[in-house]
Amino acid sequence: MPFLHLNPKTELTKFTMSDNPATALFQRLFDANRDKVFRFACKLTGDPSRAEEITQQCFIRLWEKMHQVEEGKDIFPLLFVLVKRLVIDDARRLYREQQKIAQLSAQNPDTVNSLPLLQKEMQQHMQQAIEKMPEQRRMVYLMSRNEGRSYKEIAVQMGLSPATVRNHLSLALQFIRQEMAIYLAE
Repeated sequence: MPFLHLNPKTELTKFTMSDNPATALFQRLFDANRDKVFRFACKLTGDPSRAEEITQQCFIRLWEKMHQVEEGKDIFPLLFVLVKRLVIDDARRLYREQQKIAQLSAQNPDTVNSLPLLQKEMQQHMQQAIEKMPEQRRMVYLMSRNEGRSYKEIAVQMGLSPATVRNHLSLALQFIRQEMAIYLAE
């Protein structure tokens, strides 16, 4: 699991994006809960790569709700609800993709033979979405997904903090999902 692991006593101060208390609180919540969230998402999806993406999305949503978070309160119930909703959304997205493929197959029986062509078309659309990303985000995404590098390896090579790498990757995945949803809705 390529999640960022920090020693909170020594390394947290090195990698925080600012002296903002919300950022430090988020980092502590992330470190304390990421493994539990990942395991729960993996249990629900049965797929570690989908669970990793859902975990990242969960923490993006947590970041968006940081103004509601009170320090000292148990945050896992909120994370639990976020993961459940994200898994449901992901399942719906997969269902729509399968329905679209089934619909195309029903319209034209030859489509079954052209599934590799449909997959190639989806890959091309995904590649176009990747090319639309800002350069630094695109590089982070490609290093992570195509080269299998960890946040830390990417951070060292690009001169970024691991938290910045994590944020770039989360934004890249979110952008790709949005672009693919638009494509599938067509």
